[in-house]
Amino acid sequence: MSSPPAPNRPRGVISFVDRLVLVAFAAVLAAIAALVVGVMGLANHDFGQELAGTAELFGLKALATLIDGTPVEDIGAMIQQAATAALAIWLAPIALVAVIGETMGRASWMFYAIGMALAFAVAPMVMSLNILAIMLLYRALLGLTAIGIVAGTVYWLVAGRSAAG
Repeated sequence: MSSPPAPNRPRGVISFVDRLVLVAFAAVLAAIAALVVGVMGLANHDFGQELAGTAELFGLKALATLIDGTPVEDIGAMIQQAATAALAIWLAPIALVAVIGETMGRASWMFYAIGMALAFAVAPMVMSLNILAIMLLYRALLGLTAIGIVAGTVYWLVAGRSAAG
């Protein structure tokens, strides 16, 4: 006969914290996979030549000057812009789909792959309402979709398969 859980440590709280740690770990791994796929895609398709223009269209002027090879005078602004871009473009779509999937108890690979593909495709457009940036990103839509599918697959492999709602 098993003993009941101790009153000071309810089983529900412990399993919630365990799940929260697993979801955060899965999101970080998915972001790393998305970054690797994104960098590989940029390198293979010569989109990197337009990277400075893209950064400037999104208002990331310090990053644009660094990409162009000009020394950046305000390192703090560059770090802040890089962190903002990383959060908005890499982590926000993953976190959004992960939270929805966990809340709804979705354990389907399709949910995470398609959800993150859509989230990655839409995230840069939401980040900037500049029409020129959206037109430039239209050409990268396939790449962003591939990044989302990879991120969704990695998340699903680590945490999504056991989402319990």
